[in-house]
Amino acid sequence: MNLIKAEWTSPDGQHRILLGDCLEILPTLEPRSADAIVTDPPYAVPTIVASGRNNTSNLGDLSLIESVFRSWFTELARVIGDSGRAFVFCDGTSYPVLFRAVYGRMNTALLVWAKNGIGMGREFRKSHELILHAWSKSTPVFSDGVGRSDVLKFPTVQDVDRDHPAQKPVELIEELLRPSGQVILDPFAGSCTVAVACARTGRRSISIEIERKYFDIGVARMERELARHPLLEPPMLRQRELMP
Repeated sequence: MNLIKAEWTSPDGQHRILLGDCLEILPTLEPRSADAIVTDPPYAVPTIVASGRNNTSNLGDLSLIESVFRSWFTELARVIGDSGRAFVFCDGTSYPVLFRAVYGRMNTALLVWAKNGIGMGREFRKSHELILHAWSKSTPVFSDGVGRSDVLKFPTVQDVDRDHPAQKPVELIEELLRPSGQVILDPFAGSCTVAVACARTGRRSISIEIERKYFDIGVARMERELARHPLLEPPMLRQRELMP
């Protein structure tokens, strides 16, 4: 059975977009075939169960979600090796589960994407998104002389410019890429914003998307991007080794 339903490769061979389920495709990737993971998985929330006049959260669902995340991170850790890192978008509900799945395997920090605007909601409306930053024991410390805040301020993509409901601004992804090495894997690619950011910063990308609609959108978007911009040289990353 062919796990990859369709595949696109850029003319220079630097970017691949795969159509299929990342949970099936990830085990087929070579160890250490990527330097970093930058991705935005679907946010899983507990099932809301109606009981009389009350709605209750079924916390048992969280253990199932955590099990999936653990399996996913096992494969991610294999693909990036002991010197890679990951940036995973999440929210207040999925972050605790994601953190438990990573805890003990990788070091973690929490970043906040401040969207410079508020969404729908109750009295206090959400104007941010969370990003789990995880790195391995031998991941070098990136240092370019610039102090960076763990609050990243970038406006959202306007509705008229969106190819995907959860599309992230390219500039935000470019900021996450700065310490992230040369080869970037996005297992939940959507409209391939991570791949676009890689093309703009001279990096290589591997993207996996399960829906044919967004696979086609991502391919078209990358073809437009590569037609507009000449190929860039890979960035010279400045980093210092961890002290023993």
